[in-house]
Amino acid sequence: MKGIAALIKIHAFELDEKRRALKDIEEVRVQIELSLARLAQELSDEQVAARQSTEGGYAYGGFARAVIQRRTALREQLESVTRQVEDARDAVARSFETLKKYEITKENRDSAAAAEAGRRDRIVQDELGLNAYSRGKPASS
Repeated sequence: MKGIAALIKIHAFELDEKRRALKDIEEVRVQIELSLARLAQELSDEQVAARQSTEGGYAYGGFARAVIQRRTALREQLESVTRQVEDARDAVARSFETLKKYEITKENRDSAAAAEAGRRDRIVQDELGLNAYSRGKPASS
């Protein structure tokens, strides 16, 4: 029984670690999404400023190219991180499944041990009852 309890403890720890890793990766994904939103807002603000002044119009082209490059890089990062999130979720699911198998096995072993202990107790009680009956004394509970 101690062996399965140790396995459960190890796999529970591994599951927690995988959940933490998943949370960290999801936080990175959220940060990238926020960066993309900020970049879109900056581009919009710069477009308004470029329309309002002639000098802003000259600088806007370079700014727009830089924003497009940055947006492309962020989208690539987002795709990569999204794949990592999916992989991490799969790892968490597999780890959870393994942990559950061990927990179910332990429960089955515990219930089998309890049933065996109950059976042995009934055998002892039956034997005590038979011995008391054969001696002609009433059985005490």
